[in-house]
Amino acid sequence: MNKLLILNHKMDLLYDDLYLYIDRINKLNTSANIIICPSNIYLEAFTNNCNWPIGAQNMHYDISKNHTGEISSNQLKSLGIEYVLIGHNERIEEFGENPNIVNNKLIAALDSNIFPILCFGENIDEDYQVKIPKLLDAYLKDIQNIEFITFSYEPVYSIGTGILPTKKKLEEIVTFIKKYLSDKYHTNSVVIYGGSVDNTNINDIMNIDCVDGVIIGSISSDYRNVEKIVKSLE
Repeated sequence: MNKLLILNHKMDLLYDDLYLYIDRINKLNTSANIIICPSNIYLEAFTNNCNWPIGAQNMHYDISKNHTGEISSNQLKSLGIEYVLIGHNERIEEFGENPNIVNNKLIAALDSNIFPILCFGENIDEDYQVKIPKLLDAYLKDIQNIEFITFSYEPVYSIGTGILPTKKKLEEIVTFIKKYLSDKYHTNSVVIYGGSVDNTNINDIMNIDCVDGVIIGSISSDYRNVEKIVKSLE
């Protein structure tokens, strides 16, 4: 399998730069499987003009009520969106998303045939062997199609800080995650890494056999950064 390169723009791409960005991204030549997650306001522009698969940064799980300012799984599917980020630490910290909400979002995405990218990770003072199984068990409750979920390991202390686990530690943790998912949920899962990834460290991460790709944050909203990252992978 070619490794994943997920670009999470967050709120950083501006409209004046939108179509130049799409044009430059369309011209990338890489063996990596790119998935672009722009802001919701640009989803239609990307789905209509971009050559790469598109994911949403978030969605609401409840389609039975009206939620002003939210976007539903049904709306995403009608746009042709293939992926959605779920469980990102920023959603948990800023909006108080609990495991039950994350679980409901996973179920809603899978019901709409959208592939979830599940973000999770421990704080620096937490034992990953305790915290990660606890998170995964809560998030995956009553889910049947776990094989369609991409798991994005994102230690909280690495998000936007420039602090990464060592190569040895990352390999150890990803191996642990894959074994846990295999032993308990009987699935051979895709596990990627997210947290302060850039062109200076992406090769080291991608060269870890058990790591199936990376997710890159706000720097990916600048096509020049993406071009540097892709070039560093050559």
